Order: sequence, then structure tokens, then C-alpha cells
Amino acid sequence: MLRFHRLSTTHLVIAAPDSARTEIATALAAIDAESIPVAINAAAGAEALKADLTLVDLRGDPRMGLALCVHFKSIPALRLVPLLAITEDNAAARATALDAGADDAMSGSGAPFARELQSRVRSHLRVRAQLSRLDDATQVIYALANAVEAKDVYTEGHTERVGQLSALIGRHAGLDADAQDALAKGGVLHDIGKIGIPNALLNKRGVLTAKERIVMNKHPIIGERICEPLRSIRDLCPMIRSHHERLDGSGYPDGLRGDAFPLSAQILQLADIFDAITTDRPYHRARTRQGAVEFMLGEARKGWRDAELVKVCARAAEELGLGRTREEDIPPPPAPIGSWRWE
Repeated sequence: MLRFHRLSTTHLVIAAPDSARTEIATALAAIDAESIPVAINAAAGAEALKADLTLVDLRGDPRMGLALCVHFKSIPALRLVPLLAITEDNAAARATALDAGADDAMSGSGAPFARELQSRVRSHLRVRAQLSRLDDATQVIYALANAVEAKDVYTEGHTERVGQLSALIGRHAGLDADAQDALAKGGVLHDIGKIGIPNALLNKRGVLTAKERIVMNKHPIIGERICEPLRSIRDLCPMIRSHHERLDGSGYPDGLRGDAFPLSAQILQLADIFDAITTDRPYHRARTRQGAVEFMLGEARKGWRDAELVKVCARAAEELGLGRTREEDIPPPPAPIGSWRWE
């Protein structure tokens, strides 16, 4: 039986046998927990996603509880939710719980157990409260990213497509699930720095002047500065800063060359380029899916991109059905061909 507890506005999910659940509930009653029973079914799974703390009892036969620890930590929404395991009173049992994904493990019985459980619950909830505030700040950043996209009707859906395509390229390139998730988030946030670029430049029809190009090229640095203070998305900063670099060192803002150009940023860049040149913009005519791949392979021959990674991008784009396949489906160019540019 799974028990769902509410501690004021705090949610606790407890997985334990009936006898242990009574012991845990008695201890939690001392900190004013209100018990709400939830059966182990689809609804219970939905309740678990609201958790601020999960407790799993591993005493007796721990196999089901250990599987539950692994399952909870496999759910992205629960990875930052503290998981407290209650184990047999030996070091091996506690180590096994930690290896299964528990963030903390404890054992004991009687009054000392109750007091320690209360203290640990309070401690983990304090940490969770701090993480929740961090999550709130992160949501503001994502809202800013959406605001950037809303400034230009031509880029509607761009960041979502870039994130989706980046993640699939990462999967086909052999990256693990965490790296794929980072690529999906990076796709949403990669152009957040454009919030500091004037609309007149973002939507200009035609080639930017040298001075305008200097301003435009600052957006990766601005984006990094926006995201860097937040621990939860700080690992995205390298791809946000570097998604306009080139393998031969001729990109910006740092002129990275070869292996110094992070693979995640290379993947994000290809997804960004593919989407940019297969969608209608005020400063160029869209290309077909095949035309975009040929364009990127041409840049690979210049030493700017990795040709094998371009082919992986092409495969991923085809799987997702991105880009038009017929020239006749693409509208006429919005500006003379000599004034086209790519962002």
C-alpha cells in the first residue's frame, strides 16, 4: 500500500508494508502530517509526481522497494526529489539502498528511530524547498526563452523543433539519456540571449552591417550570462555559448577549433541551422530537407562542420518529418538573393 501524506503544502509519498507504514505514520504525526491513503495504481503514480519527498521501506524483503527506488530516480520529474530509504540496521543494506538511487538511508526502531526520522524528513524538506525556489527561477528563464521566440512570428516553434531534433541526433550519436535531455533543454534556451538584441536586427531583411553583426554576435554570451547563475541549467551554458562556433576556428564568440568545440554545441548547432534554413524567414527563402543537408555538407567541406554528424542530423530530421520535401511547396524568396543571411 502506498500512502500519500500532506505536510501543510508539502507532499510525501511513502511505500511501505502495512506494519511499517503505521510506525512511519506515527512518527510523522509528530510533525502534523495528514495521512491520505492512495492505492498502488495509475492514480498513485500521478500522486508520486507531486512528491516533495519519497520514503521507501526496505526492511524485510527489499526487492520491490529497491526496484521502486530505481524507478523513481528514472523519472525526470523526480530526480531532484529527495528519496529516503529505511533499511535493516547494517552498512551493507544502507549501501545497497544508496546504490539503487536513494539519496539517504537510515535504520533503527522505537523512539530514537522516530526522532531521527522526523529530523531527516525536516532536513530533506528544507533542501527540497531550496530546490523548488531554484525551479521557480528556472521557469522564469524558460518563460524568457518563449518571449524571445514570440518577438518574431517567423520563428514560432523553432526552439521546440531544435530541442527535439538535437535530442534525436544525440541519441543516434550514442549519447546517454541525460545528454539527450540536456540537448532538448538547450534547444529551447539556445537563443535566449536574443532578448538583448533589438527587434530591428532580428527581423532585418537583408545582410547585417559590420556594426550590426557585432551586436548580433553577442547573443550567445548574453544567453550564457542569463543561464549561468542557475545551478539547474548551468550545464547547458557551453552549448548556449558555443552554438555559433566552427570547427576551423572561424566561428564566434571564442573562435573554438577542433575538439575544443563541444560535441553538444555541434549537435545543437546543426539542429539550429537545419531548422533555420528549412523554415520561412524574412531574410531568406526556405530550403527543402535535402537542400538543407546539401547546404550543411557544403559547409562541412569548408571545414566548418562535421560531415558525419551532418548525416546523422539528416537521418534524425527525416525520422521526425522536419522540412519540406518539394521545391514547389516553398514560397518565393522574401528578399533578393544577394541579401539573404543565415542565423
